[in-house]
Amino acid sequence: TNGLLNDQFNYNSGYKDTTGKLYFGSVRGMITFNPDAFFQPRFIPPVYITGFQVHNKELVINKDNGILKKSVVYTNEITLPYDQSSFSIDFAAISFTAPEMTEFKYITEGLDREWTFLKSIRKVYFTNLEPGRYVFRVMAGHDGIWSNSPRELVIQVTPPWWATAWAYSIYCLAGLTLIYFLSRIYHNMQENKKEKEIYEAKIEFFTNIAHEIKTPLTLIKGPVENLSDMVVLLPGINDDVMTMERNTNRLINLTNQILDFRQTETKGFSLNFAVVNINEILQEAYLTFEPVAKKRQLSYSLIMPPSDVTMMADGEALNKVFANLFSNAVKYAQKEITIQLFPQETLTGSLVIELANDGFIIPKEMREQIFEPFFRLKETIKEKGTGIGLALARSLVQLHNGDLYLKEGSIRKNIFVLRIPCYQEQKKKRSSRWARSVKSPIH
Repeated sequence: TNGLLNDQFNYNSGYKDTTGKLYFGSVRGMITFNPDAFFQPRFIPPVYITGFQVHNKELVINKDNGILKKSVVYTNEITLPYDQSSFSIDFAAISFTAPEMTEFKYITEGLDREWTFLKSIRKVYFTNLEPGRYVFRVMAGHDGIWSNSPRELVIQVTPPWWATAWAYSIYCLAGLTLIYFLSRIYHNMQENKKEKEIYEAKIEFFTNIAHEIKTPLTLIKGPVENLSDMVVLLPGINDDVMTMERNTNRLINLTNQILDFRQTETKGFSLNFAVVNINEILQEAYLTFEPVAKKRQLSYSLIMPPSDVTMMADGEALNKVFANLFSNAVKYAQKEITIQLFPQETLTGSLVIELANDGFIIPKEMREQIFEPFFRLKETIKEKGTGIGLALARSLVQLHNGDLYLKEGSIRKNIFVLRIPCYQEQKKKRSSRWARSVKSPIH
C-alpha cells in the first residue's frame, strides 16, 4: 500500500487546500500528504542472516565439535556432512521506513543461474544438495533499487567417505593395479600357451623318434643276444658284444621311458593295483644298480625294517619309479648313497622311502624344476640323460595319490622323499593325466 493506511477510499472524500496539500477519506481514517514534499529514499537496509536450520532444527552453537562455531549472524561459512544437506536459511533487513516495502532477492552459486525475487517471504529452503561448494547471496531493495553489497554465506557440503578425493585415489590405484595384474595374467597365459605348444612339439618329436627307433632296436636286440651266447666260441669279440648289448638295452629303456611318459600325460596311464611287497621291489632295484655303485666305488646301502612292508600298488609302475631314482643316485653321487624304507606311518597310513646321495647339492629354487620334463641342471649336463626320468617317476607316484619331492633343510645331501598311501581306492585301475609347462628349449 506504499505507506498508506489502506487502499480503500470513500467516494467524494478527496480535497486539496491552497497549499497543495491533499486530503483523502479512507475506511480506516483520513490520509493527508503534500506531493511536493515527497522524496525517494536512498538508504537500502543491510541484510542479516538470522537463522539456519538443518532438517527443520535450529543449529546450536558448539565451538568444539558443532557445525556452527558462533552465531549465524557472524558466520561466513558453514560445512555440512552429506547426510545433513537439507536445510533452510532465515534472513532480515533492518528498515524503519516502511519495512513492509522492503524486497529481497537471492541466488545460490553452484545451484541457481538467475536471481529469485521475494516479496514477503524471509526464508529459503534447500533439499538434498549434492556434495560441493555453494555460495548463498541475498540482498534487499526498495522500488527496484538494490544494495550493491549482498550478504554472502558459503555452504560446503562434504561428500561421503567413499566419494572423497582420497577414496577416488584409492579407486584409481586399485583400478590400475587390477589392470596391471590382468595384463600380467594375460601375458602369463600367452607365455604358458606358447610354452605348452613348444612342449607339445618337443614331446611329439621325441615320441615319434621313439616309435621309429623302437622296432629296429628290438630287431637288433635278438641278434645281439645270440652273439652274446656265442662269445664263448669267439672270446676276442666278447667286450664288443657286451658293449653292443648294453647300449642296445639302454636305448630300448630310453624309448620305453619316453613312450610311458607320453602315455601318462596324454592318454592316461592305467594302473593295476595289487598287494605288493615293497621290501622285495626295493631289494631288486638295489641289486640291479649295485654293480654300477661298486664300479664307481660308492658307499651304497639299503636300510629296511625287519618285517616286510606291503601295500596296494602297481608293482611295474613302482619298478620304473625306483629304477629312475636309483639310476640318478648312482649317476650323480660322489661317495655315498643311502636308501631307507620306513615303517608305515600310523597317522597318515603312508609309506615313506628316502633316497639320499652326496652329489651336487640342488639349489632351493631348482627343487621343483628338476621334476619338469627335459629339465637338466647345467652342473650335471655332462652326464648322459634325457631329463625325463624324474618327471616320469613323479607322475607315476602321483597316480598312486602320492608325492615325490626333494627334502628341504639338508645342506650336505640331496634327499628324495617318496610318500605313497598304503591303501588305495577300491578300483582295479586308475588313469590320470599329468602335464607341466616346460621352459627349456628344444635340443
